[in-house]
Amino acid sequence: MNNKKRLIEIINIIDSGKNVIDVGTDHGLVPLYLAKNEISNDILATDISAPSLKKLEEKLDENLSKTIKTKVTDGFKDIEKKDNQVAIIAGMGGNTIIEIIDQSLEFAKNLDYMVLESNIATERLRGYLNKNSFEITRDFLTYEHGKYYDILKAKYGKKQNLTLSDIYYGHENIINKSPLLEEKLAIDYKKNKKFKDDIIRKSTNNDGIDKINQRLKAIDEVYRIWKLEN
Repeated sequence: MNNKKRLIEIINIIDSGKNVIDVGTDHGLVPLYLAKNEISNDILATDISAPSLKKLEEKLDENLSKTIKTKVTDGFKDIEKKDNQVAIIAGMGGNTIIEIIDQSLEFAKNLDYMVLESNIATERLRGYLNKNSFEITRDFLTYEHGKYYDILKAKYGKKQNLTLSDIYYGHENIINKSPLLEEKLAIDYKKNKKFKDDIIRKSTNNDGIDKINQRLKAIDEVYRIWKLEN
């Protein structure tokens, strides 16, 4: 796990003693770490791919097999509801995470909380969570292998008054003036300004301009809060 900073960041959010569902576990790095470090003694590792789960199952000795169970399934489908239960959905884009939650919304609402990790379309995920009264209690960036990842912790029960900049970049990142967010804003501003200029210069079809303008407006909001020039 030494080269998996974002997975450690995810694990650090999980409270000890929880019953953990790891959705889309792939090779099972998170369940293995949780079990070996005695953070959880009841872990369900799921994946839509049986071959991916097989790779995890081959790593389970007799003791680990008592703690980690595996299941081939899509999202939360056919998973037993338990008390003291939390879920991890990581390594997917925001749109895929939305689909997983939405197809089993009542199950998701009954979890103690979810830990979600996305590196694309996180603004859509934040908007979806807020619309469905999931309170975002943690929301921060991490950086690994040239990519920025958003890590969120969300629990059902409270709709928040999120601003446009909160939706795009995360309230916690903004109020803490995250150095990673400062880096990402500079990149996003330059990239989206270029996209907008290219569309205006090269095309009579301005589809996509509104979306770009929304992101640029969100960036400007953050800079105004920080009183910086973009």
